[in-house]
Formats: sequence, C-alpha cells, structure tokens
Amino acid sequence: MMRRYRFKGCFQPIGKTMHHWGYLVIGSVVGSTLLSVAANIASPQGIAQAQTNPPANQKGSLGESLLNNMLGADALRPQNSAPNTTQPAQTAPTSTPSRGRQIVQATTFPDIQGNWAQAFIEGLASRGIIQGFPDGTFRPNAPVTRAQFAAMIRQAFEQPLERPATQFSDIPANFWALEAIQEAYRMGFMEGYPNNIFLPDQNIPRVQVLVALVSGLDLSAPAQTTAILNQTFQDAAQIPGWAQNSIAAATVNQMVVNYPNVAFLNPNQTATRADVAAFIYQALVSQNQLPQIPPTTVASRYIVGYEPIAQEPPPPTPEQLAALRRQYLLPAPPVEEQLRRIVRGGSSINTPTAFGAQTGNIFFGATYQEQVRFFNEDDGAVVVGFGVGDARRLVALETAVSIYDLFGDTFEDGGVSFKLHRLIGDDLAVAVGVENAIVWGNTDGDQSVYGVVSKVFRLRENPSDPFSRLTASVGLGGGRFRSEDDIEDKEGSTNVFGSVGLQVVEPVTLIADWTGQDLYLGASIVPIQGVPLVITPAVADVTGNAGDEPRFILGIGYGLSF
Repeated sequence: MMRRYRFKGCFQPIGKTMHHWGYLVIGSVVGSTLLSVAANIASPQGIAQAQTNPPANQKGSLGESLLNNMLGADALRPQNSAPNTTQPAQTAPTSTPSRGRQIVQATTFPDIQGNWAQAFIEGLASRGIIQGFPDGTFRPNAPVTRAQFAAMIRQAFEQPLERPATQFSDIPANFWALEAIQEAYRMGFMEGYPNNIFLPDQNIPRVQVLVALVSGLDLSAPAQTTAILNQTFQDAAQIPGWAQNSIAAATVNQMVVNYPNVAFLNPNQTATRADVAAFIYQALVSQNQLPQIPPTTVASRYIVGYEPIAQEPPPPTPEQLAALRRQYLLPAPPVEEQLRRIVRGGSSINTPTAFGAQTGNIFFGATYQEQVRFFNEDDGAVVVGFGVGDARRLVALETAVSIYDLFGDTFEDGGVSFKLHRLIGDDLAVAVGVENAIVWGNTDGDQSVYGVVSKVFRLRENPSDPFSRLTASVGLGGGRFRSEDDIEDKEGSTNVFGSVGLQVVEPVTLIADWTGQDLYLGASIVPIQGVPLVITPAVADVTGNAGDEPRFILGIGYGLSF
C-alpha cells in the first residue's frame, strides 16, 4: 500500500509583514522538497530514474540528496553489508522457474550478437538463470533494479537459508519480486536500507552487485586490501570504504569484469544487465559451478586478473584410442596386459591362446607339478620365448623353447614350438601353431598342430572395476589335444580345447581350461600392479577324465617389452 505523507505548516497571512514572506518562501521550498522525498519513498522508482547514470561521488536529485542527509552519509549503503560477514558456501545453480516479468526462455538473443558480454549472457541463459524480454531481446545495456538483481540471485544460487525473512516497509504483499527479495535476503546476499526499506525499483550500482555476491558466497578479504585495489584499478579512490574488502575479495577470485577498460571499476555506476550477467557468471566460476570463459572469447579480455585454468582433457573413447594406436602403432592394450596375455595369465593354464609375442616381446615361464601324470613323482619345466613381426599390421611369429623333466635329467628333454598369430583390433586374435615342432629327448606330448581363436570381452569400461574382463579361447588340434582314448589307440584325430578367464578383480582372474582330455581350474594372480609377473596356482584333471587323480600345479610367467 502506498504511504501518504501530510505536511502541516503554520504561516501567518501574507499581508501582515514582508518579513513573513521570507518564512513563506522558505517553507514552500522545504515543503516541496519534503513532498518530493515522500513521493520517492512511496514510489522508489523515482529514485531509480534519477540514479540511472549518476556521476561518481554525486547523487541524482535534490530529493535524493535530502534523503541522503536525512538518513546519513551512508544512505545508499545497505545495512549490515560488512565485507567479512560469514555466509555458507554455494551449492549449485537452481532451475526454479522465474517469478519475474521476463518470461521468454532462450539461450541467445539477437541484440547480444557481437556484444562483449555475449559469452556470459548465453552461458547463464542456457541454464535458465537469466531470461530475455517478451520481444525476444535481452537489452544488455539496460539498467538493473535491486528487485531484478534479487530475482537473478534466486535463479543462480541455491544457498541454505541463514536467517528469517523480514518485512520491508516499501514492498507490498503482491509485489512481483517479493519471494525473490526475501530469498536473496535470507541467503545473505542482499540487505535493506535504514528504516526497514529495500528500494526494489532503485537501479543497483556495480559496487553493490559485487558486495552482495561476495557476502552471499562467504569470500574472505585478502591481506593488503588497499594495495590490491590500488594496483588493480585506476579509480580505486572511488570505491566506498565499506566495500573495499569485498571488492578486493571479488578481485582475487576473478569475479570483477570491467568493460570497456579493465583498469576502471566504475564502482558507483549503475550496473547494466550485461554487467550483472558477467558478475554472476564469474561468481559461479569461482564456485566451480560453471566452466571458465575460454581465453579465445572476447569476454575474457575484461575479466580482471584473468588466468586460464589448466583443465585435464576428457579421457579418450575406445574408438579414439584404437585410432591413435593404428596411427602411431602403439601397443594395445597396455604393455603389462599384453604381456600377461602372452604368458597365458589372462585366460589359460595349459592350452594355447591366440595371443602371442611379437617383435620386442620376450617371456619366461616355469611350472611345477606335485605329481607327474601316471607317476608318483613331482617335476617341473621352464620355457623361454620371443616374437618377431607385427601381429597388428600383418602377422607375428612366436617361438618358445621348453625344457622338460627339470628335476631329472635336466636339459635332456625339450622341444621348440611355433605359433603364427594375427591381432584383429585390440581384443580379437587368431592363431595356428605347432607344439614340439622340434624335440629332443623324451617329451610327454607328441607334436601337436592346432588352430585357436581368442576374444577379450570388456564387461566394464574401467579395467579396475570388478568383473570387468572376460577372455575366452576355443581351438581345434591334434596331438596332445586328442581324447585319452584316441591317444591310447594311436588315432590321428583332432579334438576341441578351450579356456575361459574372468577377471573378478584387477589382479585376480579365475580360469577354467579344457585340454581336450581333462579340466584344469585355477586362478591367475598379478601380485604387483604394473609388473607383468603372473602366478597361476591350479588343479589339474579335476574331472578325472584322463584316468588320473586331481593334482596341484603352479605356474609363474614374466614378460618383457622393449
């Protein structure tokens, strides 16, 4: 409701003496001035219009000047706006629908194209923090009132409410921005003026915008405030004393944006819609709620103390990694995983897989059995192998030399095996090979020709996640891969073999391996992260199909890449 002020004077009739004319003139001037003050208080828009672009350190009208004198020297300073006021930290921008008059939702506007603040405005508009006018424009140079700024604050920040609401005497219950003003006040961003007024339609100066943001975000004043301000702004003397700590805090947090000259703050100049958009955007950047304006953007030139933030690039997608590997011929997957596949630590215990060594790969292995098949004796074997060629570009040949009967006549029994393999992509491989193509002494197995296909299934993108990889191999071969009956009958048949390994956690893979004769169950363990050392404890002949009882075996493999 509008307040009505009546002024009663008691003046003597004009006709009595000329002396009384002086009182009458003085009374008229004072009465007119007081009426102007009353009208401005009743309708704050009058003050706002008079203050659109006031010169520094000057006020706009006689009525406003009298209001300043009546309320004190700091009449235009909001109450309780001390720079070090403690407020809770910001959480995140809100998406609450706007309660203001500007209802047009857009992410860009025709009248900001090429504007210095275009990046700030579009960044906030895309998140619903600021909006345009019904005619589709944004009007970046239009002034911002205190009520409009409160509405922007409500849209941009979602703070805990730190104090109860207050009823400002100049804001009626049906005022369009009542809820926004109350929320901005309760969150600690905005204050009222003396005598419990808010002046919602007063144009807000730039210094008040920055002080409000610093107060609401609980930013501490830096040391040597005066030095910072004098070194940064050529017009530092125009910054009110009550605002200096807050302006220094805003400066070191890169919240100050000065257009057209970054060295001039123009603290007492009315803030435009472009100014407020820039301040709010930078405040959200300081709270890690919005990305920094890129240095190639025009707007970055006007951010005081702008320093680009070093940002880590997003991780490449699997398709990008594959393209880079093809371009630069990088090992794929990582060397330790590749070597782990070579020493069969990823999926196999006793059968070959299609993965193999290529140029630059060397591997070593050793096995131990507590009971040799059909004999009640323990024994072991060692193997060393290397690769030549490029399995990704064409083919690679793996050569492995094995020494059997390690605990008996060492080096008297052994063989040389070959495997020709091809890698398709990162996780699929095919191979053909001959085990014991060259033998000396007495080996337990015959020459065995085989073909095999292996595939790694990526169940989860991150290999560190549980159950992230499943590796399967299936092959067809003769020799030792034949069934027990065919071996006894000396039939030259072929048989199916295969293995599967599930990486349950990053260092441990559970393995089931069918040799064509019996089943092996075990686990592949990488005890040291990043080191291609694989330890594989297992149990052989679990099913007893080979006519022998289950027996414990232990394998160790290590790979090198250069």
